[in-house]
Amino acid sequence: MSLRGHGEPDFTKKVVMMKSLAHLSPFSVALLSALMILGLAGCSFEAPGTEAPAVTVQPTASAAPLPVQTGGLRAEARIVPLYDATLSLPSGGVVAAILVDEGELVAKGQPLLRLDQSRPLALVAQAEADLRMAQASYAQLSAEADPAEVAAAEARLDQARAQLRQVSGAVTQSDLVAARAQLEQARATLAQLASGADPNQLAQARAALNQALANQQAQRDSLSSAKSRAELALEQAANALRDLQAAYSRIYWENRDMERLPDDLPQARIDAEAAALRAVENGQTALAQAQLEVDQAHQAEGTGLNDAEARVQAAQARIDELLAGADPDQLAAARAQVAASQANLARLQGDERGGALEAAQAGIDQAQANLELLQGGTPVGDLAIAAAQVERAEVALQLAQVALNETELHAPFAGTVATIMPHMGEYVGPGTPLVHLADLSGWQLETVDLTEISIVRIREGSPVTISFDALPDLDMRGTVSAIETIGTNIQGDIVYGVTITLDQQDPRLRWNMTASVLIEA
Repeated sequence: MSLRGHGEPDFTKKVVMMKSLAHLSPFSVALLSALMILGLAGCSFEAPGTEAPAVTVQPTASAAPLPVQTGGLRAEARIVPLYDATLSLPSGGVVAAILVDEGELVAKGQPLLRLDQSRPLALVAQAEADLRMAQASYAQLSAEADPAEVAAAEARLDQARAQLRQVSGAVTQSDLVAARAQLEQARATLAQLASGADPNQLAQARAALNQALANQQAQRDSLSSAKSRAELALEQAANALRDLQAAYSRIYWENRDMERLPDDLPQARIDAEAAALRAVENGQTALAQAQLEVDQAHQAEGTGLNDAEARVQAAQARIDELLAGADPDQLAAARAQVAASQANLARLQGDERGGALEAAQAGIDQAQANLELLQGGTPVGDLAIAAAQVERAEVALQLAQVALNETELHAPFAGTVATIMPHMGEYVGPGTPLVHLADLSGWQLETVDLTEISIVRIREGSPVTISFDALPDLDMRGTVSAIETIGTNIQGDIVYGVTITLDQQDPRLRWNMTASVLIEA
């Protein structure tokens, strides 16, 4: 239904106007309602698909009669691109490179932004190393064992025994002392909350937090440096072992060639070959020891940083409790901290430590079984397991490469870079909007002004007449190309979005310009 009358707005807009008056006083609402009813008295209603009867307006001495509005729905619209999208990445990280500028035209698939790839690259390298190790293990099981392989298995057995010794000594007396101190501090905090705090205690708590932060940074730097040194030593040991293996291989084959000669192989050559073999075995042992030191450094780093972070959190919690004063929730939190400290102390002394010891013993058993396997031949089932490990390492490498690829944002379609949200060096989380990309090769119109009363009067393909606020000399025509299936509740009205395709383009049009559209009903 449409409401027409001399100088009157559309009926649906009057309904919205009435709903917006809910905050006025009853007297004001009644007065305005009366005025609107008087305005509606000179209007005529038109059923869908019928012509509106003419309204007779009595002329006055100063004004001539105005024509009655014809059919059609008028709405406000805005100019939008043919297609636009806000792009993000499934992984988070620090922005390392912004590869395009705002306003730049980019092709489909062109890289737009890259996050820091240090960790993904390291994970790819680790996955490649794991794959090489799995392949080598499979090749080793497939081939007949030689003395060098047996020696390597013995070295791994020694490494597993060393790991057991490491786990046995992983919880030191200082760790237990620290855990007990943490428990005592939690108990003291609980007691302090119950009795209140004084300025001296607050100053001591702040000093303790500063000391904990300084210790945390020193611990982080020291453990990171130790880990780097261990990894460098591992790489050097691996390189040295490769050199020793190459030297042994050269002497070995030279001696085999000389054995084909009529004379006996000189004793010096025999001794040189034996010495080279011993050097390879020593190199393998050194490599195993270097690997053990790397593992120890990683474990020490994790344990040390966790302890340092726990001390910082405890110091901060102490300050917060002193500043806020005690209430039931804080008392409950303090009791929970006491329980957590007790659990941590029990962990260092109880079942978790026992589980680590059992895992280390299992490593010894596995190394012993591998050694016996080399000495007695490889069963078919073990070969199948080794093959499965190779496949698993290949999948892990693929996943690492996918994670690496997810650090770079590419354009899903050709268009113009409208907005770049982050800055260089900024951390962004997974799914954070990064780049707004739009296809500005053409424009279309969108409107959400049409209510459920109006939307039933138009269809896709309905002709549209368009005028622009910023370009009063420009009149265009278009066609309704899409109507939203589901309406949206806006201030009590159900409204539907409508997309209008322009019959022609104009270079003066800009994104979000406003337009007035008249849709033929």
